Amino acid sequence: MDTSYSMNHADPNKTASEVIHMFMDMSEASRTRVGFVAYNHQIVASKPLTSISVAANKTELKQKIAGLRRSGYTDLGLGLNTGGNLISSKAAEGEGSGRKPFVILLSDGETDFGPGYSKRTAADSAKDVDKAIAKAQKDGYPIYTIGLNHDGTVNPDELERISKETGGASYITSSADDLPEIFNRIFAAEMRSVLLPVAGVTATGQLQEVQVDIPNSSMREANIILLSEHSLKETQLFYSSENIRMFKSGSYTLIKVSQPKKGTAKLKFRGTPGDLVKINLLGSYEMEAHAAITSKNAIKGQPTGIEAKLVHPAANEPLTEQELYDSLQGQLIVTDLQTNKDTMVDMKNEGTRFYAEYVFPSSGQYKWQVKMDGPSFYRHSAVHEQKIVNLAPTVHGSEHVEVIKEDGQAMLALSDLFLDENGDELTYQLHRGAPDKTVSPELQNGMLALSPLKTGQTQITLTATDSEGGSATAVLNVHVKSKYTVLKWSIAGGILLLAAAVGLFLWLRPKPGFTGKLEGYFLATASGSEVPVKSWPLTSFEGRKVTLLELFVSLDVHEPLPEAEHVVFTPGKDGKLIVKNTSRSSLVRNRTPLPKDKKEALEYNDKLYITFEDGITEIELRYKAIKPATNIFIRSGSSGEQTG
Repeated sequence: MDTSYSMNHADPNKTASEVIHMFMDMSEASRTRVGFVAYNHQIVASKPLTSISVAANKTELKQKIAGLRRSGYTDLGLGLNTGGNLISSKAAEGEGSGRKPFVILLSDGETDFGPGYSKRTAADSAKDVDKAIAKAQKDGYPIYTIGLNHDGTVNPDELERISKETGGASYITSSADDLPEIFNRIFAAEMRSVLLPVAGVTATGQLQEVQVDIPNSSMREANIILLSEHSLKETQLFYSSENIRMFKSGSYTLIKVSQPKKGTAKLKFRGTPGDLVKINLLGSYEMEAHAAITSKNAIKGQPTGIEAKLVHPAANEPLTEQELYDSLQGQLIVTDLQTNKDTMVDMKNEGTRFYAEYVFPSSGQYKWQVKMDGPSFYRHSAVHEQKIVNLAPTVHGSEHVEVIKEDGQAMLALSDLFLDENGDELTYQLHRGAPDKTVSPELQNGMLALSPLKTGQTQITLTATDSEGGSATAVLNVHVKSKYTVLKWSIAGGILLLAAAVGLFLWLRPKPGFTGKLEGYFLATASGSEVPVKSWPLTSFEGRKVTLLELFVSLDVHEPLPEAEHVVFTPGKDGKLIVKNTSRSSLVRNRTPLPKDKKEALEYNDKLYITFEDGITEIELRYKAIKPATNIFIRSGSSGEQTG
């Protein structure tokens, strides 16, 4: 801050000291450090960065600033460079602690050493200004400049240059009465909040009332600032909160409300009659803007999805208060680093996020950022760098083409053959070699025309090129056929298909099952034992065949007749029973002998006489239909009993 003699005229009421006190009162003590450098044509006083969370430190800073005397001339570069050294020495610590350093330069004129001063020159001061700018750029902090131009000696261009090159802002005023407003705006910029005017009231000397609207419930802290020429005599705030603090000074009253809820606060004050009391609201918000690409990849020429959300930095959780989003406007800013051209895209408010799609028009390096601005605060996301590459076209479709000679010219859409993921318009080139006697190719507006000359096979080479020179080459294998050849093979194929269908039908067609039953009467046995009459319901046997031996085993016939395995029964159509004998046993149906190795049919009520190979054992089998009431037979155990 400038403490040259001319400040006695530029700021006779020492408003600058008052607003610095207010600045400290508004800051969050636990996270804020304050230092200062007072200069004229040399360094008058300084204080390194000091935590104001300790009340004694804060009081000491206020006392030192209030006690500064104004004398001498002005060396702006010396003061600014010395202040920059205070910040630079703490830059590394600031990065890790979440603090964001910044510098405020207050001056009422340009560098002036006065007569007879030879230690430094204007050139020395200018070099120091450049050093301070370089430090700020390196360490990433802004410099805000305030020019008190009461006598016209301020160099506004120089102050504008300092602030612009470091990301700050410059303010020029002819009256020190504007300093509180300027400092409030700087504080709002660093808090990324908007200073909301509440009211401007002329004091009557009586207790006056103003309504203060709290716009939302997401503030970490609400600062209600009352500015007046004289100290307010009385100030009251009627609002429900667990933590309300008040700071008073000669020209301001500051009321801090922690974590206020949306609603209306009633403010009462008593001021000096005739004083204009300006009331402002400044909220601090503990949230950051996070933006990210939602698409899997950012591809040239294709829509890229980008979303932005408000996030609590401590918990890294998205903010879910839709009412807060409703007050914001989102904008995506994309910068083409090759042309340095900015493109702004309005983002859609989707309740708890902002979303937009952007098409990167060409390959190259880009920067993008999302800005969310509202009436009470704003947040800007980090600046993201994005490299966009050109994807060359690829061969996408089949490279095998068949053409029917008798159908004449065939057309092939090259967009079906080549794919460009960037969506670029492709140009095509046909590579011509020796004249082809099979087919004559020609390019026609993105189509390949193929005029067949004779049957046979040939190759055609094509190249597709995009707008940035990326290319792909396809080799088409063209087969020219005659429709008659095709017809011949089609008929042959049809015949084969029909034969296969017939075979499949024969294989899969429904086959008859067993329907009747057999009754067995042993007429004689080699062992001489008597065997009771046996009855076999054939429907109880699974599968499509059963041997005589299986019938014997099922009902415990223990005669040694192994040849019975070669007498096989299978179901026939219309209830018939087919019998085939491959043994040396003799079979007689009714009175007709049956030949060996030949299938013979038994109808209901037929009798089958079997004389086994031992020449003694003989059985009579009667084939009968099953009555409807007894068509279900269940075998149980090994006793051979049936139930129906």
